[in-house]
Amino acid sequence: MLLFILYCIVAAVQAAAKNTELKFVLYYPQVPPYMYQDENTEKVVGLVPELLQDFFNQHHITVHYVADNRTRAEHRLYQGEVDAILLAKEWTQHPEQLLFSEPLLEHQDYLFSRQPLAAKGQLADWVKGKSICTRQYYVYAALTPFFQNQGTVRVDSSSEMAQLKMLLNDRCDFAFMNEHVAYWLMYHHFPDHQLYRSAQGFGPVGLTVAFHPRWIKVLPAFNQYLAKERQQGTIAQWLKFYVTKS
Repeated sequence: MLLFILYCIVAAVQAAAKNTELKFVLYYPQVPPYMYQDENTEKVVGLVPELLQDFFNQHHITVHYVADNRTRAEHRLYQGEVDAILLAKEWTQHPEQLLFSEPLLEHQDYLFSRQPLAAKGQLADWVKGKSICTRQYYVYAALTPFFQNQGTVRVDSSSEMAQLKMLLNDRCDFAFMNEHVAYWLMYHHFPDHQLYRSAQGFGPVGLTVAFHPRWIKVLPAFNQYLAKERQQGTIAQWLKFYVTKS
């Protein structure tokens, strides 16, 4: 009997010492430079994995990546089937059901074109009567009035890669894209093509991690960690590294 009790105690201690697992969704289509799978090693890399790995290792939590698309991932997060995803609060259907970190960084969408855009131009001047390559299912608050009333044509695509390919093949006049994703694609996939960006950005959004509520005790420490990394310039350094990484 004594041996059995000792065995149970040892087993309980060993179980407590094991790392907790956090299931984090890797989107498909992927979103470099934030988070993507390296073509050669198949390892999940990018700005976000670097930060997640550093923080959660300190807290003895193992990050396990689960591939899924954006819509299904959000539903699975509500159900508790996954623990966290990269998601802005304003893009969610039920933000009150989730916990959101402080922003890792802020990004904006820009118009990208094969021809230079006037530095002092306005969005209305650029897009009236033009066609714009966009992401399927995305809602673009800055562009919606022009799609409805100004004869601007929306040309949907399945990914940011497809947006730029369509732009370069003259299937649209502009691509409307996240600045960091666009620069990653141009650097890695279209280095021989010259593209121009609008001087003005639109719809600034904070890049945040959405957690299932069961992670509420971890969130304050995660936010403190992000604040420190921002202040030290680490996040900006990782972003630059992955945008230009060969």
